[in-house]
Amino acid sequence: MNNLYKLTDVYFSIGGRQINSGKLEFTSEPTTRAIISNEDRGLPVISLRDPKTITYIFNIEVTLGSQDYILLTQLADDQFYNMNISKNDKMLDLVFNDRISTKIISNTAVFTEEPSRSYSSEAEKVTFEIR
Repeated sequence: MNNLYKLTDVYFSIGGRQINSGKLEFTSEPTTRAIISNEDRGLPVISLRDPKTITYIFNIEVTLGSQDYILLTQLADDQFYNMNISKNDKMLDLVFNDRISTKIISNTAVFTEEPSRSYSSEAEKVTFEIR
């Protein structure tokens, strides 16, 4: 069967650098895309959300110390703490393609939270949130 989906086909890059490892969760805000209301005549009226008002959220979980961890930490630290970089330059380009139906290209991606770290005997993980 050549039509099976492979996780290795998912492409994600931020700041021009591809992320190759870890776990990627993709969501959006708001999740409501359409509202239906009734008019006086009883006919439903559909209001669709403008796609430009949707915020895409990527949570990336990588192993502490991995190459992707080092890259994401450097990008997040530059955004949060480097005062020599202008606010406009802190906006990063982002490319996501799951090779099925979702393709996102943006020039205004930012880290929104300080990375959360989880330490355990199995693996030490760090989660980065990008919007």
